[in-house]
Amino acid sequence: GKGWTTEEPDWRPIFTNRVPLLGSYNDQATMDREIAAAASHGVDFFSMLWYFPRPGSREEKEARLLNRGLENYLRSTNAGRMHFMIEYCNASAFSATNEAEWSDCIHTWVAAMKHPSYLRVDGRLVFKVHGADQFLATHQRDLELCRGRLAQLRNAVRAAGLGEMLIGGGIMSRSQVPPAHLAAKVFDFTATYMSIPEVEVREAEHPFASLAVEARQARALHAHDPIPWIPYLAAGWNPRPWTHPGAEIHHRRFFTFPTRAEWLEELRRLPEDFQKYPGLGLPRAGGGRWPVFTIYAWNEFGEGGIVAPTHSEGYLKLEAIREVFAR
Repeated sequence: GKGWTTEEPDWRPIFTNRVPLLGSYNDQATMDREIAAAASHGVDFFSMLWYFPRPGSREEKEARLLNRGLENYLRSTNAGRMHFMIEYCNASAFSATNEAEWSDCIHTWVAAMKHPSYLRVDGRLVFKVHGADQFLATHQRDLELCRGRLAQLRNAVRAAGLGEMLIGGGIMSRSQVPPAHLAAKVFDFTATYMSIPEVEVREAEHPFASLAVEARQARALHAHDPIPWIPYLAAGWNPRPWTHPGAEIHHRRFFTFPTRAEWLEELRRLPEDFQKYPGLGLPRAGGGRWPVFTIYAWNEFGEGGIVAPTHSEGYLKLEAIREVFAR
């Protein structure tokens, strides 16, 4: 089909199969419906992407619009039905780069962490920096500066009476994390948001199995890392609506959406792999791991990582999650 262009930014008339059932916009009513749908199908938490709206930057308005996700969750009458955590999306355009900006971030995050639905593991608040390497680079790869920034956050959380934290950093699924790796010295855990296999760039779609194998192989790779790694599952990657001249190369790799059988198979493999690789998940206070994983993604309708109900699939992905994980 025809791809996204600046003349026709609304892709919904072209990719009608992706149009969401619960609402197309980041508004309160949509969030309320999304929480209800997720919670009733065994989804335990949303990892809410948050972007620093640097005052005066070209991206400030964009960041404020993106951050409505967190704001709407905090305001939702359904918020108590599940949990949420903050994932600080620290791409260079949205990174806090100095003391004052970092303090602004902390102020917003601590306010959100006071919400009773904020995700905790054994009482510790879970927080993730989207890109570990970008965080290190933003702070000149200075170990003490990186630790100092995170110590400020930990101290602010303690001062607010909220207790201790688990702070993670995002890595690519193929990134090795030896004990000497800076990420292992700065963070409590690592995690992968999404990883796209190094397959041929072509117009034809690759099979969903390629995405599944990438995620499976990462579990074996990170099973014995010096700090825990949170596994991920790819619900899809097919950014046709975002494909246009000049698009990044990974936006020119496409994969079929999983069938119900394929999706169920990958969901069922996860509990087996947590048994097989007990080093995966989030660190528990008394030792061991809490078997946590993330799914890419709830509502990346343009990129094609979609769990939220759509016109073509209905509640297929959520029903499979409930079948495997709901207790």
